Amino acid sequence: MRQWVESPNLPKHPVTAVAVSSQAHDVIAALEQMKIRVLRVPIAKQFAEPVASHADMQCHLTGHNRGICANTQLQDIFCKQYGGDFCRTSIGDFLSYPKDCSLNAARVGPFIFANPKCVCSELKNSIHQLGLTFVPVHQGYTKCSMAVVKKNAIMTADAGIAAAARKVGFDVLLLQPGHVVLSGYSYGFIGGTCGKLSSDVLAFAGSVKMHPQAAEIFKFLKKHNVKAFSLCEGPLQDIGGILPLIENK
Repeated sequence: MRQWVESPNLPKHPVTAVAVSSQAHDVIAALEQMKIRVLRVPIAKQFAEPVASHADMQCHLTGHNRGICANTQLQDIFCKQYGGDFCRTSIGDFLSYPKDCSLNAARVGPFIFANPKCVCSELKNSIHQLGLTFVPVHQGYTKCSMAVVKKNAIMTADAGIAAAARKVGFDVLLLQPGHVVLSGYSYGFIGGTCGKLSSDVLAFAGSVKMHPQAAEIFKFLKKHNVKAFSLCEGPLQDIGGILPLIENK
């Protein structure tokens, strides 16, 4: 039986559908070879070119089949092709900060991490309706910056996110900034390189072994009974994350 992932970013079972940048060709090919359906997030001209197709910029999953999208094109894909119930944010131009990260909040179980100055009104309303615990951080690109490992464990290169997460009881691996490829920028973020394919598998765009803290990453994941899985070769790439949508129950 297939169902939408109940708690965003934290599937309990093997996933059967994910959302990924339409430009992440190697990652898409690897996922489809694993018989995972891929929602290809289209390029949206409202965003800066390097991140114009990034899933973590264009949408925010709120649980089950619901979420918020940056435009009607992606909303139609979620609703018509995947049976989702997605609304569209009222923001129209995402070319500059802080509007570009209006949906870039990181949901981890009952907690949601975000810069309160960045979150759009639709997401604020959803947070309130869901009764989530809001954890304020300075980093606007919160989801990009956070790799969700378990409901109480994350990896990030942002010291502010790390401190906030530890304050609410999370186990955190603080990484060195950089060492993630994102064309057009000096570097990308760890959260944009990965996403969970099941409760115990965290898939990466690129090889974790090429990160200077690879040993620490593997040790941290093992501590939480999670395995790293590389979907393609080369250094870690920020592709806007791999968002789990539907799982086998």
